[in-house]
Amino acid sequence: MKYLSTIGAVCGLVRAVYGDSVVKTCPQSGICYSVNVPSTSASSGNGDLYFQIQAPSSLQWVGLGQGQQMAGANIFIIYANQDGNNVTLSPRLGAGNYQPSYDQNSAQASLLDGTGIANGVMTANVRCANCASWNGGSMSFTDSASSWIWAAKNGDPIASNDPSANLNQHDYNDNFQIDLTKAAGGNSLNPFVSNAATTSTAPAGSSPSSSSPSSSGGSTGGSSNGGSSGGSSDSGEEATKHMRVIAHGIIMSLAFLIFFPFGALTVRFLSVKGTVWIHAVSQLLAYALALAGMGIGVWLAVTEDMLNIPHPIIGLTVISGLFLQPFLGLIHHFIYRKSQRRTIWATGHVWWGRALLLLGAINGGLGTQLSDNTMQGQIAYGSIGAIVFLIYVTVVTVAWMRTRGSRGGETGEKLGSRNSPRAGSRSRETMDSSERGYGNGRRVPSRDRRGRTYIEHGRR
Repeated sequence: MKYLSTIGAVCGLVRAVYGDSVVKTCPQSGICYSVNVPSTSASSGNGDLYFQIQAPSSLQWVGLGQGQQMAGANIFIIYANQDGNNVTLSPRLGAGNYQPSYDQNSAQASLLDGTGIANGVMTANVRCANCASWNGGSMSFTDSASSWIWAAKNGDPIASNDPSANLNQHDYNDNFQIDLTKAAGGNSLNPFVSNAATTSTAPAGSSPSSSSPSSSGGSTGGSSNGGSSGGSSDSGEEATKHMRVIAHGIIMSLAFLIFFPFGALTVRFLSVKGTVWIHAVSQLLAYALALAGMGIGVWLAVTEDMLNIPHPIIGLTVISGLFLQPFLGLIHHFIYRKSQRRTIWATGHVWWGRALLLLGAINGGLGTQLSDNTMQGQIAYGSIGAIVFLIYVTVVTVAWMRTRGSRGGETGEKLGSRNSPRAGSRSRETMDSSERGYGNGRRVPSRDRRGRTYIEHGRR
């Protein structure tokens, strides 16, 4: 006990000499994050929070976020500026697994001395005045297991002074925790360029570095762990999520860009027996595919706590609405077989389906953003969607022009001429003279409207 008390006294002396306390963690080689909570902020629960981001300048961008996941996270991204000698700080709000939006209005973050690019290292010393709470979350400055996320992207420098610059999807990401009670201490206006006692946090499977005072432009060393980073199990879970995101995107794209639209067009361009049933079966298969994609999507939304954002809400609405389509189509078809006339059920089936198809395709575009797809991927989806839309509109327009005078409307079923009589009868123009009851002076059997037979004198 006396030995432990001596160690505590020594640590207290070191902290008194060096002033500020900084917790540092390096989740990946060359990528390090350091945090300091001034004494006044730790005691009041509000105020300034200081953090440092250091990473190789070969990275396109690197980021640090407060929170357990991207949705609702308070995120800070840095990348090389236009001149390549300093960094641009981009505060952003995370709404899901897609590019976070630039937080222009609420973020109160500024770069401090020691920030810049030197010797192949990007460094950002940041003072955040409102990191205790933000739009979507909060963090206690006395939390011994505060939640953080990080991410980085390889590639050519962004080289922009614009804090809202477009970001490509990260190559690395994970979450970790920091013991903020060990980061509390001091009241320096820049703990990363003044003397500070630094506590280093080592990622799983590595050893913490030795302790030493921090120098200008960064902090080093540490003698005890202030937190922990995610291990291999987290990486495995992220890989599983990523594969399911890809599967969801592919399945839904096939359903709404290929099978639904071209299945709908079968009744327009096919002229074979049973076309209506070919159409019905193809649409049911597309619906089954969409249901499978929806299942994956619901799992992702529940896992990432994103059921309250537009993409899953619209998706569930579309899939639910499509449930009515088979019934509307069947009701119309059976009535049409008897009347050979267009029904209100056909109008509902056609336009309800078109509205849901369009909404589903648009929602797919939202999904490419939510999944943080590359710009090339988003362009590819939009291009395919535009091509399919043009094909669909062209075929429907041609079919409408050919059948606009018919009673069956645009259902695509076999239609007669404008003056076609009811089912089971034929027009007078198609009946020969004997069928109309006329002959060459002969008495020809004929039937009245009630089906009674009588003899009618024919004309000479």
